Amino acid sequence: MIANSNSGRWLAMTAADLPAVNALAERIHPSFPEDATVFAERLRLYPDGCRVYERGNGIEAYVLSHPWLHAEPPALNSLLGKLPAAPSTYYIHDLALAPEVQGSGAGAAVVTWLAAHALASGLSGMSLIAVNGSSGFWKRQGFEVTRAPSLDAKLKSYGDDAVFMTRALQAANWHPASREVSALYERHAMAFNRDRGNRLVERAWFERFRQVMLDGADVLDLGCGSGEPVAHYLIEAGHRVTGVDSSPTLIDLCRSRFSDQTWIAGDMRAVSLSRQFGGIVAWNSFFHLTPDDQRAMFKVFRDHAEAGAALMFTSGPAAGEAIGSYQGEALYHASLATAEYEELLAAHGFSTVQHVIEDQECGGLTVWLARMRTSG
Repeated sequence: MIANSNSGRWLAMTAADLPAVNALAERIHPSFPEDATVFAERLRLYPDGCRVYERGNGIEAYVLSHPWLHAEPPALNSLLGKLPAAPSTYYIHDLALAPEVQGSGAGAAVVTWLAAHALASGLSGMSLIAVNGSSGFWKRQGFEVTRAPSLDAKLKSYGDDAVFMTRALQAANWHPASREVSALYERHAMAFNRDRGNRLVERAWFERFRQVMLDGADVLDLGCGSGEPVAHYLIEAGHRVTGVDSSPTLIDLCRSRFSDQTWIAGDMRAVSLSRQFGGIVAWNSFFHLTPDDQRAMFKVFRDHAEAGAALMFTSGPAAGEAIGSYQGEALYHASLATAEYEELLAAHGFSTVQHVIEDQECGGLTVWLARMRTSG
């Protein structure tokens, strides 16, 4: 989680941030100088792991991180060349906070987010070299000193107090129903089709969604169900729809109803279509994912969004899991905290347009509407 802290927020680092980041690095740890080319290469190789913390005074903290090889930390002030094809750790190269934000919780917040990101990337551990007496901070974040004689020479280049530290990551023990959502909807596909019907009680939200994106923009519908009533509404409004749903039976219904559109039977978490859309919607589907999977979905959203694209999804009203019921079976729901959704949207290039918690004009749904920022 990247939480708001003292009115600041963590955002994705851009090339335009590098001069300020380099200046902050020189200010925070002048005893460990690194060339500007090192920071620029880390950002180029792994932008997802590079963040800046901004408040009213500009950039006051940054972090550089990337997948790497366990117990093989890069030497100080060295270029990587490329990232390993089979990484075995998530390496935090540098976390620096100006004195003004130390103790604010900003550092802990970004470490929590990095841990979730590492897990979502399939890595089971994190590692770093702690310097400047920072090992106490890292111990509070779950890291422990790891002795590796082969690293002694490399550690000396970081200073006499440098220590190699690691943290094991373990996926959260989410409710067992979280693993059954796709199978449940496939078992009860025809019942769901009947119960969902074709009445669009969410029309007001989809009208707002269409106002955010360009006329006639292509839409990616993640968790499209049977195509009724959401895809039907969008198609009639002049949009081409690409729908994704984990239920083959529901996708077959989509194909039979709207044969001139694109329908994909698959998991929204694994979508990689090599194209972008003017609108992305995950309506009453996104909230069936675990919190970890929800965090990982923001990269999917970003990768498939054109500049200026609209994004709309439903979440829960507050962080946690909720177990409902459908056709007598447990149906899983989950949500992150409002602040974390705000940070994830911002970190992936989206600006929040509107957010309503438990909208009583829309069946009590909690709705997010956002827009992908343009380069200008």
